[in-house]
Amino acid sequence: MSLSLAALYALDTLFYASLIFLIVSGLNIIYGVLRIVNLAHATLFALGAYTAAWITSTYIVKVFGDSLIALIALPLLTAAIVTVIASLALVMPILAYAHGKGDAFQLIVTFGLLLVFEELFQIIWGRAPLAANQAYFALGFMDLIDRKYPVYKIMVITFTGFLAVILWYMIYRSRFGLVFRAVAMDPEMSSALGVNIGRVVVMAIILASVLAGLGGALYLPVASIAPGVSLEFLIIAFVGLVIGGLGSFAGSLIGAFVVSFFRTFSIIFIPELELVVLFAVAALVLLVKPEGIGGGKGW
Repeated sequence: MSLSLAALYALDTLFYASLIFLIVSGLNIIYGVLRIVNLAHATLFALGAYTAAWITSTYIVKVFGDSLIALIALPLLTAAIVTVIASLALVMPILAYAHGKGDAFQLIVTFGLLLVFEELFQIIWGRAPLAANQAYFALGFMDLIDRKYPVYKIMVITFTGFLAVILWYMIYRSRFGLVFRAVAMDPEMSSALGVNIGRVVVMAIILASVLAGLGGALYLPVASIAPGVSLEFLIIAFVGLVIGGLGSFAGSLIGAFVVSFFRTFSIIFIPELELVVLFAVAALVLLVKPEGIGGGKGW
């Protein structure tokens, strides 16, 4: 393998790890305050992508033309707002209803919500794939030794790294993070000490929704969005959650990178066994460390 090809694969690993991290970290945030593995969370990623495709093709291109700032910033902002509204209106009531009713019930209810979202996507946007790759081509390509690599992917890696730093600061250095970690570790004691648990839950759901919506909007310019994308990323994110561990910021990073690395590896060498490779890695991690690589330590 040439040096340029290895660098290309390494950058692609970081790019997909960035997207997976935005989903897995949201799953972990919700699990931290509600102890629910929200299988419908991947639909917010898809909703962000659908929203970005719709706003780009319908308004941004017609009003702003090829303005790079508009092509990048407005889809991200719109996707974040729409996913938060959808999450507060549809997801949060379901999570509140499922809270405390057992793992099996919660998994069934949230997976049912995922199917409802998938049907709504098809009703609103149809079954045909949607694409909006104007930002991808507008940023152009950079020289990578003897190859070309899209600048857009570098931007996504950089932007997501910036988001990861902000998220780390919010969780470990801010007052919100202090309260969030207290609720995640012991909600009863936190409530007894005067913490408004309901407010923390709402803020956590908003934060997780923003991350998922941004992930979908960032993903769109490099691929089309079509029915079934929610299930595809649910599987990938769930494997990342298992590998990294539940309720852990470090686990979100580790799980996203491990899944992306083996996904890139399998796509290159054995594409027909992509999911087999991911599940085999997850099974191996569970055998060696059942709580996940970064799990068991809490926030």
